[in-house]
Amino acid sequence: MNATVVGFAALCLLAAVPGTGRADGNGGAAEPPPEPCTPGELDCWLTVKPAEIDGRWTDARCNDGTPAGYAFRPSPSGSNAWVILFEGGGSCDDLTLSCAQRGERLTTTSPVGNGEWTRATRGGVLNPRDDVNPDFHAANMVQLHYCSSDQWTGATSRRRITSATPQCTDEGGCGWYFSGRANAQAAIESLRRDHGLRDDGSQRVLFVGTSAGGFGLAANAQAMTTLLPATHAADGLRFVLDGAFALDGWNVPGHYIGNSEVTSADKVALQNWKFWRASFDTFCEGEIERHPSLCTFLSIDYAYLTSPTEGLGLKVLLQNSTLDSVAIARLKLEQPDDPAREAWRCAMTEALDAAPWLFSSGVSYHTLTATNRFNAGTDGNRYRDLLGEFWRDETPRRIVLGNPPCP
Repeated sequence: MNATVVGFAALCLLAAVPGTGRADGNGGAAEPPPEPCTPGELDCWLTVKPAEIDGRWTDARCNDGTPAGYAFRPSPSGSNAWVILFEGGGSCDDLTLSCAQRGERLTTTSPVGNGEWTRATRGGVLNPRDDVNPDFHAANMVQLHYCSSDQWTGATSRRRITSATPQCTDEGGCGWYFSGRANAQAAIESLRRDHGLRDDGSQRVLFVGTSAGGFGLAANAQAMTTLLPATHAADGLRFVLDGAFALDGWNVPGHYIGNSEVTSADKVALQNWKFWRASFDTFCEGEIERHPSLCTFLSIDYAYLTSPTEGLGLKVLLQNSTLDSVAIARLKLEQPDDPAREAWRCAMTEALDAAPWLFSSGVSYHTLTATNRFNAGTDGNRYRDLLGEFWRDETPRRIVLGNPPCP
């Protein structure tokens, strides 16, 4: 395994270049009105809403009950490569984060109608230009629209009363759906049936999850292998988890998580599991000696995702700052002189040692894969370079930017 530690000159690109497109927090970035386009144009995408196509996918829906969906750009060259992105966008549980504060784009269907082709600018691994995205620009590209507020883990078709639905008194008649798992499954089934995603061992798929989408991709990893068994058997699946690594067992007095009066990350995970009626990767749930809600933590679930004997045997690349900006804000670790901040950074550094494929840094930022931070790093040691090496099955490599040694 190669390990590259890059000094502070490489950090400028991480710290100075803002992300683009969809926000990974709770707000959701404002978007211009959709512009029609002609199929075959580089940045022309098809909107697909499975629930409007087939009754079997009725449960694939957003919080408000409108149909969940995805955007699809077919390869212009007939490539057998696929990039499937699980969008991020935070979550809510009315304990640490209020559902009433969720942006509309994060809770309802796309304004683009099913079957419509519209122009969209997407960054990083979904950029269709070869000078920006040399390894994946010609791939079939899919962006799963995140509108379930549950980190893609809600596993029920029942409604739930939330702070966003204060008028509700009966969950049977109103409230929000948390159906992230059904949304993910319907998307893959729809791609297989209608849009050329074959499971015959001839195609390869790069699954990417950013932020909440990274938590969701890990939670749905077994479902993805079940939906694409021949591709999995042919070693055709790769997983990228970006900005989704968090630590179990974190509990620091006085550091209340989010808007709650809870300091235990494990208690928050349990609250999420109950609130969303969630389900996680069953290899982890079936083997873990503690509560299955803890499978939301990659510090636990990573071993089950990657183990060839006790898990799924997947090849996984982790991208995570040891001072991830969303994590340190959620855990109230913003002050540089806070001893708990350094404790978190060092605990993250130790936990990430398990990853043979890693891009990390001691600089505070969040995600890279689907933003214009895709080029973070220096020549030969850029995140984009590492992702290409991972896709091509080169020697595993770890790139760490300016993360000081821990005691």
